[in-house]
Amino acid sequence: MSQAQPVSNVLLVEVPPQFIALCHASGVSPQSTLRGMAAMLCGLRYDEDNRLLPLDAPASR
Repeated sequence: MSQAQPVSNVLLVEVPPQFIALCHASGVSPQSTLRGMAAMLCGLRYDEDNRLLPLDAPASR
């Protein structure tokens, strides 16, 4: 019987250099941009404390 592989949330993605340049010109990292896009696709967003919340959750103060 084989053992289950641990689940990883790390993904290696090839992106065009224009994406990297646009992120840098906008003052955001490519990593945080992709994390935010993935969260939005799942109906989530990151708050100021880097916690995932539903998109419709009220903003924390």
